[in-house]
Amino acid sequence: MKARIFIIAAAAAMLAACGSQKQATGTSTATTLTPEADATPVQRYASMTSAYGLWHDVRMPMRATLRSPMSISASGTLTMVRDELIHASVRVLGIEVAVLRATPDSIYLVDKFHRYLVAEPTAAVTARTGLTLPDMQSLLLGRACIPGAGTATPSAASQLRITADGADGIAIAPATAPKAYDWTMKATRLADDRMALTSVTVSPKGGNAATCTFTPAASLTTIGAMASAMTVKASVAKKTVDATLSYTLSDASYNATAAPAMPSLKGYKRVDAAAILKAGIF
Repeated sequence: MKARIFIIAAAAAMLAACGSQKQATGTSTATTLTPEADATPVQRYASMTSAYGLWHDVRMPMRATLRSPMSISASGTLTMVRDELIHASVRVLGIEVAVLRATPDSIYLVDKFHRYLVAEPTAAVTARTGLTLPDMQSLLLGRACIPGAGTATPSAASQLRITADGADGIAIAPATAPKAYDWTMKATRLADDRMALTSVTVSPKGGNAATCTFTPAASLTTIGAMASAMTVKASVAKKTVDATLSYTLSDASYNATAAPAMPSLKGYKRVDAAAILKAGIF
């Protein structure tokens, strides 16, 4: 039972928190620009987003920790193909017990332990926030995104409201407020003078806010700036979900990973995630 609860709650947190732009595969072109102490908010934004390198695919070990509505953790692997796939495999005692798989069209949650399946159109899950698959990939990497347009770039500053947030931080929001949700992103200057994303808050109109906070990686990776962990706090079906994904970046591989296959779903029972959450099994 705990395995099923963990799988559904962790996935709900990720989906509650979370126009594609293609970039060529190849060596990272990220640059480390350290803003001066008196840099403007736009200059700080440019410094942060210029450190986002090119990538085609990423595969890295992860650990998922759920603190609420119950306490449990499991290891796994996160694989992503840019603009095409998010595939998270969760293991308990070395055995794959669950798979969360998202494409631009569909999101699948496969509980292999109990042989349950949750399947939804991606648009149905993300419609209230406006986030797309590329946006969610950006957040999983700890990178700023523009909802509906993918990873933020220096040239996209004109599409945003960028203001100072304390002595060393910036606050970022869409220049034109979306009708369906409010969205705020914050970044701060690190001890080594790099600018890095620290939080994203998405508040659907009439719904509960979901917040992602990020732990920036200690240095640039092969594909540029990333986070080493992200924590999601959200309210799902009147329950507080608090979960963290942490990555082992030293064992990550980039631009050399075959996309994992979808597990066979023969004999699985399709269930509704929202109904399970509302049923009070927590």
